[in-house]
Amino acid sequence: MRSVYEQELKDLYVQLTSLGNAANESLHKAVTAYQNDDKELAHELFSDDLRINESTADIEKAAYRIIALQQPVAGDLRLIFTVLHCSQDIERIADHAVSIAKATMRLDENFKDAPQINQVLMEMAEKVQVMLTDAITAFMEQDSRGAKAIAERDEEVDALLSKLFKIVIKDMEEQSDVITSGVSYIGVARNLERIGDYVTNICERIVYLNTGEIVELN
Repeated sequence: MRSVYEQELKDLYVQLTSLGNAANESLHKAVTAYQNDDKELAHELFSDDLRINESTADIEKAAYRIIALQQPVAGDLRLIFTVLHCSQDIERIADHAVSIAKATMRLDENFKDAPQINQVLMEMAEKVQVMLTDAITAFMEQDSRGAKAIAERDEEVDALLSKLFKIVIKDMEEQSDVITSGVSYIGVARNLERIGDYVTNICERIVYLNTGEIVELN
């Protein structure tokens, strides 16, 4: 029985890692689609999101089944709660990737490319993608120190959001024909900023998993 229980816990690890990788792939697709105005690629995000939602539900069912049948205690219970909370955060990350895909679907001939804004946006995107990748690794390795370092990078994402706002507002004031694209850029940037926040949440869960300490990293 013990070996079955231990395998179930390992399976939770694997399931959450796979979920995180799937969300990161969706985020990469969403950003690429927006950058290239690739509506076909953006459309793939909708079916990807359905699979991520199903995987999240599977994780929740498995976690509650373990709680009900195995009555875990101490560290094992912390692991299960960490997986539950992280899976919800990852699902929300995927939802924000879908929002970016929807922004791509709305792009039309009135959209004005703004290289300076796009550069800041892509820098934001790269930072949150790396943060998510590193957070998944930190979870697998139960690396609290690494998780704290990852969460600190969210300040860089916030700073880029502020920078983008200033550029967009200035452009809107000077050129009325960039309002549509400016609003689109801001919407995508806000989604990326929220993803950074959810990655920070995951990092907080990793610290809790290892120490039992509830911390606020940002």
